[in-house]
Amino acid sequence: MFRNLSVRSGLLLVLAVFTAALMVAIGVGWAGTRSGVQAFESQLAFNDAMLALKQAEIRMWDNRVALAVAHRNLLRGDAKPSIRSQTERADKAMSDAQAILEKVVAAVPASRPDDRQTAAAMLDAFKAYDVLVRRGGASLADADGADYSGNDIVNQRNRLLAEMEGLMKKLFASAESRSQALHGQTVGMQRAAEGVAAVLVVLGLGMLAGCWWFIHRQIVAPLREAGSVLERVAEGDLTQRVPLRSNDEIGRLLASLGTMQEGLVRMVVQVRQGVQEISTGAREIALGNSDLSGRTERQAASLEQTAASMDQLSSTVKQNADNARQANQLAVGSMTVAQRGGTAVDDVVATMQAIADSSRRIAEIVNVIDSIAFQTNILALNAAVEAARAGEQGRGFAVVAGEVRALAQRSATAAKEIKSLIGDSTEKVGAGSDQVGRAGTTMREIVASVQRVTDIMGEITAASQEQAAGIDQVNQAIVQMDQATQQNAALVEQAAAAAASLETQTRQLQQAVAQFRVPAAAG
Repeated sequence: MFRNLSVRSGLLLVLAVFTAALMVAIGVGWAGTRSGVQAFESQLAFNDAMLALKQAEIRMWDNRVALAVAHRNLLRGDAKPSIRSQTERADKAMSDAQAILEKVVAAVPASRPDDRQTAAAMLDAFKAYDVLVRRGGASLADADGADYSGNDIVNQRNRLLAEMEGLMKKLFASAESRSQALHGQTVGMQRAAEGVAAVLVVLGLGMLAGCWWFIHRQIVAPLREAGSVLERVAEGDLTQRVPLRSNDEIGRLLASLGTMQEGLVRMVVQVRQGVQEISTGAREIALGNSDLSGRTERQAASLEQTAASMDQLSSTVKQNADNARQANQLAVGSMTVAQRGGTAVDDVVATMQAIADSSRRIAEIVNVIDSIAFQTNILALNAAVEAARAGEQGRGFAVVAGEVRALAQRSATAAKEIKSLIGDSTEKVGAGSDQVGRAGTTMREIVASVQRVTDIMGEITAASQEQAAGIDQVNQAIVQMDQATQQNAALVEQAAAAAASLETQTRQLQQAVAQFRVPAAAG
């Protein structure tokens, strides 16, 4: 019946039952209390009326005392003012008593018709008594006293007074009987209330037991099962299935716990697999970091050696750049000297060419001289022949002609020698001119070569400077690489420490996950 009843509905049902029981108890208590309060209030009002009635009786006694004093004063022959003051006091007491009695009559509950009738009769008797008393007081005030002390008047007053006293006693007796009846009623109501309370206590205990059974069955027991499930999960036991009992909130809670347990089983299996993979990866990372640390250290050592070598190479290249700069300067100087040598050779070539031209001109002159000597020799020969023909007359001419011939022959011989020498000189000058030309060509080639060497040395100098700058940059790069390698080595050490820490944490995680027991089918 209560299997599918929700906790909310069950709690509302329990609250409704307790509320109904409370309303019944409150209703019974309220009804009894209201009845008792009404009876008590009615009796309290009647008792107050009786107290007021006693005050009215006292005021009537004040009236009687005041009139007796006024009568005594009259008998003693006192002045009227003293008598009148007593009669006025007596009238005032009667007026107060009448007002009190009227309130008493009005205060008697309508639920007591006998008492109301008695009170009304008492008020009528009081009014008749008041007429007699006031008349007697007026008689005393007039110093007569006949209407006060006459036998008939006194008898009437006494009769009315006795009647009022009898009615008052009757009212007092009624108030006493009503008080006793109210006491009995109160005792009966108390006993009835006690019986009702006992019944309500029994019913309340029964409802409490039923509510406890309902709460224990619908809430406490399922919550205990949920608590045991959570305790098993806290202890790592995920092998037990969560029982499903109902479709209420607790049942849905147990279903959620079952879903949570299944999710935890899957998570634990996945975490175990992941931890295994992480453990393997951590070991591989540790091994890789160890290998990488060794290689990084070797690379750092190699970079240090390379940095030292690059320092030496940088010094060598700087020295080569300085030597190349000096060689460039020497090559520039050599080119200047070569250019001057080329210019001198050109001048020598020009001089040799001029000498060659002069030699040719001398050869030409010698040829002219040789031609003149040859002609002179012919002329001398012709003169000798003519002298021979002349005989003795021509002997002196013949001698002159012979001498001229001899001179011509010597001139011819000298011309031939000069021609030979000039030819030899011309040949040597030509050969020298050719050599000087070749020397000039060579010097020009040397100048060109020196120019090329100068250019090449300039390029070598620039290249050496660029090479020195490049080597400086390479050296700086190697220094940075060395620093980076040192940092990498430190990072590798940190990575190794992190890998070791990861492996330690993985083992701890394995130990933590190992606390969970999962079904064999789940892995």
